[in-house]
Amino acid sequence: MGWIQEHLRQISQKPANPTNPEGQFASAARERWRKLGEELRADVAEFNTHRTGADLAMDGENPYRVQNTVSGLELTLTADFDNHNVRYDYSAINQRSRGVPEGGMLSMRQSRRGAVEFYSADERLTSEETRQVLLEPMLFPKEQAA
Repeated sequence: MGWIQEHLRQISQKPANPTNPEGQFASAARERWRKLGEELRADVAEFNTHRTGADLAMDGENPYRVQNTVSGLELTLTADFDNHNVRYDYSAINQRSRGVPEGGMLSMRQSRRGAVEFYSADERLTSEETRQVLLEPMLFPKEQAA
């Protein structure tokens, strides 16, 4: 028997897959999104123990908004579970802003273990790296050159 016939035989012998891979992804992605919200809340609380002005607002499940009135910036995070990504955008909320950083997108990918992880430019990010990518430009903005 050739390799093609063997492959087809193996496929036909497998029971129909009763699980829904997209449903599993959506469930894992929503859990990771919820966890990100908790992590952002903890980071904002930690920031506020050293400085002031940061606030996290969670408008239901989606989106998350983080503001820093001192830097004059707001970060908006929106999850798109169907397209497996998170978009993030920055905007000025007052006249203190010295420029608005460019936003971007993180992709969500499911690991072999079933957990969803964030990626930037095909590079897997740890939880800490994810939050640093998102929060650093607004909590610790770079000084603009005169």
